[in-house]
Amino acid sequence: MDIRVAYHNNQNSSTPYRFQHMAADPTFLVLLVLHIGAIVAWMGGAALFVSVIIPSLSKMSPASRAEFIQSALPRYLRFITGSSILAIVAGVILYGYATTQTTSSFALTGPGLVYIQAGAALGLVVLIIALGVLVPAGRKFISLTKQSPKPPAEPSAQDQKAAQIAGLQKRMGLAGRLGVTLLGIALILMIIGASI
Repeated sequence: MDIRVAYHNNQNSSTPYRFQHMAADPTFLVLLVLHIGAIVAWMGGAALFVSVIIPSLSKMSPASRAEFIQSALPRYLRFITGSSILAIVAGVILYGYATTQTTSSFALTGPGLVYIQAGAALGLVVLIIALGVLVPAGRKFISLTKQSPKPPAEPSAQDQKAAQIAGLQKRMGLAGRLGVTLLGIALILMIIGASI
């Protein structure tokens, strides 16, 4: 007895019917791969930021921190901006495409649709946090570290700049942690919705 044939012919497979024949539609698969790939990049970048980059900044010397911020942080911000926008755009197109496929075996209908919509709404909230809080704070953070460390006329000016940098670093950390948490919840909702 060939186990692969026995499983293939098993009509009681736990895979939802709508996903059993989706390989027949290359448009759906391309959109799905783009969406999932961008989500993985976005979540991975956010997790790296929260767990490695932000904690490491406080342990660096001022010169090392300034060099790291000026060289790595602009690339990171471009990466997060690109992956988050691609994830949302591909997800919206995928959602629109799948909801119009009412006769297809992978059409989005039923109770799973509510979970997918809730996950999508959380994804949009995280995009707003990323583009409205994290990226602007990161750009300001980079700008402040690029300013040459000239001896200030007043020590209070240097203290004010250090306090501003610390505040921006804290804001980026909070936005990153909130984003990772909400993306994790969105991912769980999407998985539940796709499996119902």
